Amino acid sequence: MKHENMNYLVVGSFVLIVIVALVISLTLITGRGGETKSYHVFYNSVAGLKYGTLVSYEGYQLGQVESVDPVQHEGRTRYKVTFAIREDWKVPQDSVAQIISSGLLGGISININEGVSEVALQPGDSLQGQEGADLFAAVGGAAGDIKLLIGDVRKFVGTLNKEAGLLDDAKILMERLNNSAANIESILSEGNAKSINQTINNLSSLAQRLDKTISEVDQTILSAGSLVDENREDLKRSIRLMSASLETVSQHIDTITYNLEGTSRNMNEFSRQIRENPGLLLGSTPPKDKAAAGAK
Repeated sequence: MKHENMNYLVVGSFVLIVIVALVISLTLITGRGGETKSYHVFYNSVAGLKYGTLVSYEGYQLGQVESVDPVQHEGRTRYKVTFAIREDWKVPQDSVAQIISSGLLGGISININEGVSEVALQPGDSLQGQEGADLFAAVGGAAGDIKLLIGDVRKFVGTLNKEAGLLDDAKILMERLNNSAANIESILSEGNAKSINQTINNLSSLAQRLDKTISEVDQTILSAGSLVDENREDLKRSIRLMSASLETVSQHIDTITYNLEGTSRNMNEFSRQIRENPGLLLGSTPPKDKAAAGAK
C-alpha cells in the first residue's frame, strides 16, 4: 500500500512540474511576466490580429493583444486593439504601433517603433497606429504593371518588324555596290586602279560592318519579345552605328565618283594624242608636215 502511494506521489509531482514549466514557458514566449499595463491603438484593418497576438518593442517581445473591438467613427468602422505589455517598460509618447508580418506565410504581430520623445505614455493611452502593407495587393499591382509593359514591348516589336524591311533594302544596296566596285576594277587600268583599290577595300570593310550590324539587328528582332526597357539603349546604339556606316559609305562613293571622272579625262586626253600621233604607241617622233617643208 505504501509502495502504491509513493508511485502516485511521484507521478503527481512530475505532472505538476510539467504544468509549472509549461506556464513559465508560455509566460516567456508571450512576454508576459509579472504586472502589466494596457494601451490601445486604432486600425482600419485588423486582418490577422486576434487575442494572443504577440506585441514587441523594436523586435523584443513584451506582451500580447488582449482584445479587438469595432468602433463606429464618423460613419466608418475602425477597430480598437487593446494590448498589454510589461509594467516596467516605458513607451515614448511619439512611438508608433505597426502591424508587421514575418513573411508571405508568416504570422501577424504588432511591433512598437520607439519614438524620440522624452515623455512616456501613461497606461490606457492611445498609440499612433500604422498598418502593414498588403503584400498580395502589391503583387497584384506589380502583375498589372508587368502586363502593361508586355503590351508596350509587343508594340515595339511591331515597329521593329516594319523597320526590318528598310534594313533588307540597305543590304541589297550594299550588294549592288560590291558588284559595281568589281566591274569598275575590271574596266580601269592597273595604274589608275591603285587609287581606287583602297577605297574599294574600305567599302568592303564597311560592307562587312554593315552586315554585322544588320545581323545584330535581326537577332534583336528575334529576341525582342523578351526585351524590357533597359535593353533599348543597345538597339539605339546599333542604329547609330548603322547610320554612321551609311554616312561613311556615302562619303566614299563621292570619292569613287571623283576618281572615275579624273580617269575618264585622262583616257580622253590619251585617245586624242593617239589619234594625232599614232607613233606614240611605238615611241617614234611625229611625222613632218610636208606642206610646211615645201613652203620653206
